[in-house]
Amino acid sequence: MNTKIENISDTRKKIIVSFEPEQVVEQTEKMTKEFVKNAKISGFRPGKAPREMVEKTYANAIKEQVERELTNEAIKALNDVKDFDLYAVVDIQKEDVDGGVKMTFTADVYPEVKLPESLVTKVELEGEEASDEEVEKAVEYHRNQRAKYEEVDRAIKKGDFVRLSYKGTVDGVPMAEAAPELPLYADQKSTWEEAGNADAPGIQGIVQGIVGMKKGEKKTIPHEFPKEGTNDKITGKTAEFEVEILEIREKVLPELNEEFFKAFEVDSLDALKAKVKESISKEKKANNEILKRQFAVEQLMGQAEFPLPESAVEDERHAILEEMMMRFMSSGASRQDIENNKEALFENAGKEAEGRAKMRVFLNRVAKANDLKIDNEDMSRMLWQEAMRTRTKPEELIKQLRKDPARGNRMRADALLQKAINFIAEKAEVTTKA
Repeated sequence: MNTKIENISDTRKKIIVSFEPEQVVEQTEKMTKEFVKNAKISGFRPGKAPREMVEKTYANAIKEQVERELTNEAIKALNDVKDFDLYAVVDIQKEDVDGGVKMTFTADVYPEVKLPESLVTKVELEGEEASDEEVEKAVEYHRNQRAKYEEVDRAIKKGDFVRLSYKGTVDGVPMAEAAPELPLYADQKSTWEEAGNADAPGIQGIVQGIVGMKKGEKKTIPHEFPKEGTNDKITGKTAEFEVEILEIREKVLPELNEEFFKAFEVDSLDALKAKVKESISKEKKANNEILKRQFAVEQLMGQAEFPLPESAVEDERHAILEEMMMRFMSSGASRQDIENNKEALFENAGKEAEGRAKMRVFLNRVAKANDLKIDNEDMSRMLWQEAMRTRTKPEELIKQLRKDPARGNRMRADALLQKAINFIAEKAEVTTKA
């Protein structure tokens, strides 16, 4: 077997691997014997059919198996080349030459990455102690989560939840016709709004304008559109909405009493605050651990510039697109919705792909330079994480990986990258912000 390497770029090589005729003959003989040994041909017991008949019956299968074995040998040879580290085989062309076989590989390789002299980083993080203000806000959040909404017969106050209907027009044209791309502004027969809430997602003209109205009352409320926009029919104009109040409900927060404390398995307000304080501190600590890892890796990556293998960027783009589509579909989007947004999704995926590809390459080089290896514990952790992410039983996931070796290889690569991140994070010097 002879190997010839040609440079296409810093991260792409053309590699020609040639097998001599005698090597092809040797491999063909080996495969033929295997087929003769196991062949099932009508009229003969397994392994007893004449060789000539087996060769004729399984000629194509024998040839395919020989090519597969030679390809495996060639790829093993590529991985053993000392001049570069193989990232991925992009293309393979096979050619018979005078009884031998020539394989031309187009392969991406890891770039030369000059790592920082030291992997020690300085990371500044927020303190992990919960402030009194944070504790008070958390207690109020829990009260709001358990609030009741009681119907009232009075004028609407800020904070009330109001069921209403509305019809809108702009320059006499129904909003559904003027702005079909904005269904929020179309006629609504029954919808809820939180009166006076400046952060509410509804139509702010209505949200603010209903304060003071009563059940059954009707009113025309104006809403001014921003002066910048893409729809000339509504940009900078004022729409008029005919609003009718159908129901008014007042938010009633629960008392801080024994019943409320019981839901949190405490017996007093002080005990509840102590429990909330501990929970906030734990959350901050977990968040700081994530930020420490992120900031440390980003600091080191910022010190290294290197070209990226094309297939690395493309792999990340496909992974990001898959994640986006899963999020779209889980939110109720149809395949047609995804198709309509295909170009925007592809563009957004491209923006993120380069950054993720750079991180993968950088962390791989850190792992190699520091001789980091994955063990059974690392793989078990990665299997568990993947099972949780995909909501798949671990035993079912293992079956899937046996059928999809490429996915298994990706997971092993991810486990190594996680180890490299941990290695970097352990060296980070953390200080707390004042």
